[in-house]
Amino acid sequence: MTSLGPAYRRLWTASTASNLGDGIVLIGAPLVVLQLTRDPALVAGVQVAITLPALLLTLQVGALADRRGRRGLMIAAALMRAAVLLGVGVAASMDALPLPLLYAALFVFGAGEVLFDTTSQSLVPDLVDRGELGVANGRLVGAQTVMNNFVGAPLAGVLVGLATASVFLGPAILYLGCALLLTRLPGRYQPPSRPPATMRSDIGEGLRHLRDQPALRSIAGLAGVVNLANTAYFSVFVLFVVGEGSPMGLPPAAFGALAAMLALGSIAGSLVAGRVEARLGPRRTLVGGTLSLSALMLIPVVTAGVVPIAAMALCLGFASVLVNVVSVSSRQRIVPTALLGRVNAAFRLVALGSMPLGALLGGILAGTFGLRPLFVAAVTLQVAGLVLLHRHITDRALRDGPALLDTRS
Repeated sequence: MTSLGPAYRRLWTASTASNLGDGIVLIGAPLVVLQLTRDPALVAGVQVAITLPALLLTLQVGALADRRGRRGLMIAAALMRAAVLLGVGVAASMDALPLPLLYAALFVFGAGEVLFDTTSQSLVPDLVDRGELGVANGRLVGAQTVMNNFVGAPLAGVLVGLATASVFLGPAILYLGCALLLTRLPGRYQPPSRPPATMRSDIGEGLRHLRDQPALRSIAGLAGVVNLANTAYFSVFVLFVVGEGSPMGLPPAAFGALAAMLALGSIAGSLVAGRVEARLGPRRTLVGGTLSLSALMLIPVVTAGVVPIAAMALCLGFASVLVNVVSVSSRQRIVPTALLGRVNAAFRLVALGSMPLGALLGGILAGTFGLRPLFVAAVTLQVAGLVLLHRHITDRALRDGPALLDTRS
């Protein structure tokens, strides 16, 4: 961590605090809904609400990230999430938290996540040398997964049992701390000044750049397919794990424990992601990781045993970090910094915009056909996407790009 510099270290610390809050909410919110209903569509509604902003707001956020100081945008995102969760926590403490209010709050929470994550990915190249992007992103992704799953997920299971309000009040405090940490970054990190332009033209420029880069376009398309399938799969996975009527029949705390196993694998992946990509090349790392994810996700189709499912979670964590690091680092290498916010946003629109649809489909298909047929369909879709889109994803395309411009100010 020290070799990457103090500014990166501050960003990493703030991101770690934010991701702990994310982990509590992402696992805690479905468990809160599960106390009210086991309807797959209503349970999946949590993921619909959280991921819908990625479809509706990502392009506008990317344009802002290339116009405004990136530190300020991240602070605003942290404060926005803190405010909405404080309100939800107060409502929960008064036993006045109906599902529509929770869904609305989670939509605002998701909007803050879009703003924070898009901007932070655009900020990393300003803080570290180009050759260190793989290591820097690996550590950020590792911290994200550890906090989301290894710490936040088990803690969410405990907090749900203690008091529903704490699932929301605890993260609100963490986001306030994140905002305070970000104020210590040395500079506004303002993108290079450009001629006046409308948001529409800014957004169009980012979309065209993604369209004209076949490798990035293919990775974005593949990510969109994988995220659609994954969200359909995991938006209802809690029904496979938790409750007497579920295949595994485990208590709520066990759902957090499985997420912790995912994080253990992610820790291992984050420690070696840069070296694996350097040794195998970005193409083989990305394709191999995606195939591994697909194979692992078939395990619940044949067994509900605790040991195989825990092993699946462990290996999913490892493979997913490798895929994510290649995806993020490749964009940062080959996209000019002045365009990075908008291209990140265009990429994330394609990659993440499919998630609310995936969550909606997951709830509907699980309710109609059952969980295991849904799991098979999700894996089939992932593999089909890889077969159709892998051709333009080459090592040369993902390593070469224009020199990055300095945006420190």
